[in-house]
Amino acid sequence: MEITAGQDVFNLQAFVLGSFVLILCILIQAFFVMVVTGKGKQTLIGYRKQGHGIQAQLVFIVCILILLLSHLCQIYVWGLALNYSEIIPVQHKAMVYAGSTYTTVGFISDPLPTQWQLLSVIMAVSGLLSFGWSTAVMFILSQALFPTER
Repeated sequence: MEITAGQDVFNLQAFVLGSFVLILCILIQAFFVMVVTGKGKQTLIGYRKQGHGIQAQLVFIVCILILLLSHLCQIYVWGLALNYSEIIPVQHKAMVYAGSTYTTVGFISDPLPTQWQLLSVIMAVSGLLSFGWSTAVMFILSQALFPTER
């Protein structure tokens, strides 16, 4: 079978589904970032100013775990999208593939039909954006925890 651009290289359905899930993931990441930079950062600064270094460190760790939870939620959303749309009919395989692709590790071979492979690129971009955003937030928290290290 010959691959044609209209049929296999660019699939509008894959683009629409991928864009929808990408936007949903950005909203999830934004929510978790707001929690961490709002409540978490203020609590961390409060403990630091009171001289409670251990508590400030614990808040920092909790904030990092909250950001990790954000990424796990986004992987779960990608896995559900792949499974519910029946692109990958086995839920476990959908979740593992979503995690492999979102983290850009790529340890799973691509189970997507050719016309849906654009989703892999969108998933990887989603993970890159979110991990970059989380890294920036961790840097902000580090500056709040160690203000003299600037």
